[in-house]
Parts: sequence; structure tokens; C-alpha cells
Amino acid sequence: MVNIILPGTETERRLVFYLAMEEYVAAHLDEILGDRDSREAFFHWQVSPTVIFGRNQVMEAEVNMAYCKEQGIKLFRRKSGGGCVYSDRGNIMLSFISGNTDVESTFGHFLGQVVTQLRSIGLNAERSGRNDILLNGRKISGNAFFLLPKSSIVHGTMLFDSDFSALERAITPSKAKISSKGVESMRQHVTNLRPALLASEDAKVRELADIELYKAWLTDAFCKGESIVLSDEQVAEIEKIEASYLEPDFISGKKHDYMLSREGKCKAGFVKLELEMDGGVIRSCMMSGDYFTLKDGLCEKLDALLRGAEDNKEALRERLGGLDLSEYVRDLWLDELLDALYPART
Repeated sequence: MVNIILPGTETERRLVFYLAMEEYVAAHLDEILGDRDSREAFFHWQVSPTVIFGRNQVMEAEVNMAYCKEQGIKLFRRKSGGGCVYSDRGNIMLSFISGNTDVESTFGHFLGQVVTQLRSIGLNAERSGRNDILLNGRKISGNAFFLLPKSSIVHGTMLFDSDFSALERAITPSKAKISSKGVESMRQHVTNLRPALLASEDAKVRELADIELYKAWLTDAFCKGESIVLSDEQVAEIEKIEASYLEPDFISGKKHDYMLSREGKCKAGFVKLELEMDGGVIRSCMMSGDYFTLKDGLCEKLDALLRGAEDNKEALRERLGGLDLSEYVRDLWLDELLDALYPART
């Protein structure tokens, strides 16, 4: 296995640059590796807080859009399948490129090597299912597969010292019940690697709790000192591929229709707002609950006013600001209703 290195001083790049780098290396594997016996390449990378979701997923069903916008968390879609991932500087992303196009053997080969390396330093690591690695029974790495005509890519996570509070908020939608034709993630218990390293009785293993030392150890374990530095011209080609990931239509993905149900309790009583969604835009809505109606017509008003609006608190406030809800429902006030439907996250 050969370590692929970028030229010059490493600068902060978008997550999708590294996905494009995987594609480039995979498409030019023979050219890059030359006459080396190995037909495998590897590199790792880190990014500032970013959410990356699979090609078949509905972004709104996976991501707390308001939280990500508020915190400046970037959102990207990848070309491989699988679930939604939050990555920050405490998460080491692993990229493995192989000349083998058999999905099962490629997955098994790479994940087996990751498990072997972790076990070699006394950690209780095991493969789980098709694409996960567990540490002491909790998920530490999830992986996805992307097949090209003559090569394949496995990319995954290594949770080293990630912020799980931000992770949980970013990739869990605000309180809403969603039914969709797209793919939704299965949430699992996760853990970081660093505490396990610190708990080791071996002083040399405890040293690996420094993320830079761990990355160097991991690279050496895989690549045994074999490395190739890409040229500036090759980086320019990678940046061209990166542009395809930045197209708004690609990020938004296929416009899955889905139903979203928001509910909450306020002074007026229990209120449920059912939204028929077209992508991230409201197509129609219906309100129900155990409140006391003063006069008819509110559902029709809400449906007309909210069509074309985005599903977030401020968008609804803007659309409904001129409507006196208390004329239609006893003790129903806009601010209180929005707080019930879009509760603050703690």
C-alpha cells in the first residue's frame, strides 16, 4: 500500500476536495503507482465541521439544517451510498483506493487491516456487519464503497476525539417525524479512540493519544514508508473534479417527496402540523390538535401562506407574521406555536 501525499504545506480544504482526490487517484491508479507491485493507495485527512450525506439520502431528513447554518457547519453530498456522517478535526477520514473491483473482498481486505492494526496495540476492535468497526462494542468507524470501472474506493471514519455533542445536534433533524422514499441513517452508539489509548497500560500506546502521532503510526502501519507526492498539475485536475461536488443540484440531490410531521404543546393545547414536502420546500400543510376552534378557515389560510416556504422557524414566522392565529383558535399565538413546533435544542 502506498501513501498519497499532497505537495507543499497542507492547507485547509473542503471535504469534497478529498473525495475528488480519491476519484482522481482511482482513475489514474496505474499511472500514479507506476511499476510498483502494490495496486493499493491510502491517505487520511481531516476537515473543519462538515456533514456529508450519501447520494441517495434526503438532506432534510438527515440534517438539522438550522443548527448547521447557525454553527457554520458545511453540507456536502458524496457519490457513494451509505449514511450521514459528521466530521470535525477530531475525526480522521481514511481513504483506500484499490485496483480490485470486487466489493466484498475490497471491503473485507481494508476493514480487516484496520481491525488488525487496532488489535496490534491491545484494543478490543472488531468488524461489525458490512461496513462498521466497533471498539469495545461501540462504533468507532463507518465506511462506504464507491466503484469505478477499473478500481474501487473505500472511505471511512476513525473517531479519534470528535465532538459528539455537535455530532448529535448536526445529524439529527429537529424534533419532527419524517416518512420518506429516500434513505435515512440508523443512529448507533459511537465512541472515540483517544480514551482507549490513554487507558492502555503500555506507555508507547498511550503516546498515540496524540492525534498527530497516531496518524503517523497508522500511515506507517499501512504503507511501511512507501509514499508518492502528487504534482501541482495533478492537484489542479483534482480541483476540476471537486467542482462537480459543488453544483447546487448535486448537493440538493433528487427531490424526494416526503411527509413531515411537527407537533408540540402550547397554551392553546396540542398542535400538530403535517407538511407535504417537495425537497426542502413546503408543498401543502394541514393543522390538527385538541385546541378550541373559534372560527373556521385557519387550515386553508396556513396552506396558502406556507406553500413554497422552507421548513424552518424563521421562514414560518415571516410567512405567518400578518396572521392573527388567536382569531381562529383560542389562546393560539404565533411565537408560542413556533416555539412548540421548533423547540430550542439544549
